[in-house]
Amino acid sequence: MSGPGAGGGMDTERAPGPAPAPAGRAPVRPVIPIKDVPAPTRAQASPLSIAPAAPEPYRLLFPLGAALGLAGTVPWIAHAFGALPYPGVLHRALLVEGFELCFVLGFLLTALPAMTRGERCRPWELAAAFGLALAFGALALAGALALAHAAFALAVLHLGVAAARRVAAAPMKPAEEFAFVGLGLALGLAGGVVQTGAALAWWTEPAPAFGSRLVSLGMVLSLVLGVGALLVPAFVGMRDPLTIPGIARAHERRGRRALYAALAALLAGAFALEAAGLAAAGAWARAAAGVALVAWVWKLTRRPGRRDLYGWGLWSTGWATAAGLVLAALFPARAAGLLHLTFVGGFGLLTLGIGTRVVIAHGRHPMADERRLFAPWIVGALALALAARLAADFAGAAGFARALGAAAALWAAAWLGWLAGALPRVVRPGRPPGA
Repeated sequence: MSGPGAGGGMDTERAPGPAPAPAGRAPVRPVIPIKDVPAPTRAQASPLSIAPAAPEPYRLLFPLGAALGLAGTVPWIAHAFGALPYPGVLHRALLVEGFELCFVLGFLLTALPAMTRGERCRPWELAAAFGLALAFGALALAGALALAHAAFALAVLHLGVAAARRVAAAPMKPAEEFAFVGLGLALGLAGGVVQTGAALAWWTEPAPAFGSRLVSLGMVLSLVLGVGALLVPAFVGMRDPLTIPGIARAHERRGRRALYAALAALLAGAFALEAAGLAAAGAWARAAAGVALVAWVWKLTRRPGRRDLYGWGLWSTGWATAAGLVLAALFPARAAGLLHLTFVGGFGLLTLGIGTRVVIAHGRHPMADERRLFAPWIVGALALALAARLAADFAGAAGFARALGAAAALWAAAWLGWLAGALPRVVRPGRPPGA
């Protein structure tokens, strides 16, 4: 998968938030992150806001994402038994450009109507997103990496155009946190283009795996930090979830905008530093932005108000994200392993949590069903997978492959368990109110 009342002083601009439906408008079913979004009637709506109905995007893209994640993880099990060569390149591509991209596409194409007060996803938009993501996976598995990266870049561009259309037509500006969506998509598109050109030998990447890092530590990290700032404090029951202490009260834009501009500059500037050969400075710039966002905006120095597994789980994803970034900057020789704190404990667990909320809330299932998808054994398997991956770097040459195989098996078991619970609810959503 993912606005931050009263203004003070001269700051009269406000981010959108829950509001009563205007007269003459009918409420639609709940969506994330806003409970009740007024839907214009046909007489009031602009041509842009009236679109043919399409299945909700998450219903196609979440299962595809989980399948691509499994396809990128299971080869480590075969490698542990000597049946496959080292699958690192395929793993990195399928997990970041496949698994995470599908959940990003599914979440944003589903949630954009609430974020922008715009139209629902059109059938052709969903078909293009699904087709490009599927093409990426097939091409990557076939070894056609240049074409796979190109398909990924087109999918990111397609999502960016869909978001831009809705923002341009929005009756109100989206939340300031939406700036991180734009930054993330720009970095992801750049990463896809860089990788495509490098695979075709058109140019050389300025640093090892630079294009891939633009996607994982650029696109995905920006989306996680930005959308997480909007959703996680509210989802875990944080007190004053949309307030940034000392900067902005809920929905105040000015201080929030200045802070986000500085942090976005750090996230983007980290890549400029790395491209210039200043890898350590780039890592610290990225870590500083991550720590500031999770500690200050996510407010993770506070305990969650929701004290169950879901609340503590989402709360922990921010700490894992920041810890991985800081440790990778402190110990650059072990950065590849330590960043899995960010990738598995941060991105992966947050994807599980937000994906669960989307499936349950948008599918109109009982909220108690969250416990069946965000189950203790599934979260525990992911935690053990992370522990095994971190231990692999200390297992020696003989134990490295076995530890990676164990981590892969645990990760795959967790996501197979999630799919087993999610698929029936994706295939058969609940009936709309009054149906």
